[in-house]
Amino acid sequence: MGAVQLIRSGFERFFVDGPVGKATGGGEQQVVAVQQVGELALPTGRLVAADPFVVWPEDAQAFTETVEPGTYPVSVSLVSWVDGDGYPDLRQGYRVAAARVTVRDEPAYSWTPAVLPGELVPMQEEFGYDVKSSTGAFFDLSAASAIDRLASDDEAGNCDLIDALGKVGGGRGPANVTDPHSGLNVVAFSTGWGDGVYPTWIGRNTAGDPVAFVTDFFVINRF
Repeated sequence: MGAVQLIRSGFERFFVDGPVGKATGGGEQQVVAVQQVGELALPTGRLVAADPFVVWPEDAQAFTETVEPGTYPVSVSLVSWVDGDGYPDLRQGYRVAAARVTVRDEPAYSWTPAVLPGELVPMQEEFGYDVKSSTGAFFDLSAASAIDRLASDDEAGNCDLIDALGKVGGGRGPANVTDPHSGLNVVAFSTGWGDGVYPTWIGRNTAGDPVAFVTDFFVINRF
């Protein structure tokens, strides 16, 4: 399914607690649990979505769509599985199916791709940021150097971001971590089934204003 076809399909159902998507051939049903991850500081209003462990500060790029500087709530869609008899599949645990920055507390009328400077609006589903550490994140462009500190080992061999993720969900997160030097933060989380390229979409109201940014990790069965 191409990006143009997806524009009006919406991601609201990814962020509603309860069953979602079509059951598998084996009768398993996916179930969403929405988790709030706190506020993300966007002092410049320029949002970055990237793998925090591989992006260099000088290479970080924000989406062309900006928002008013401020703080915005972040939530993740956690998907688990129950079998045909209603028992949870403990072997699979949960996966982070999608992550959202809420700009306005109102529904989206349409969804468009979030692109970087110089990028064309994609006409197919394969667009997004490259993940090589099974981890994604949201942060402000001004926090790129802070993210580099948080995602690097200190002199004792400790990594603030890895430690924070490790305390939640067996390392899957999500985690909201603040850099003590700058006061800026990052919200990080595991990316669905792991490494890959994951798209971010902008939900817009009827006036065309952004109400949310959602990164989809291709976990939820759409059909």
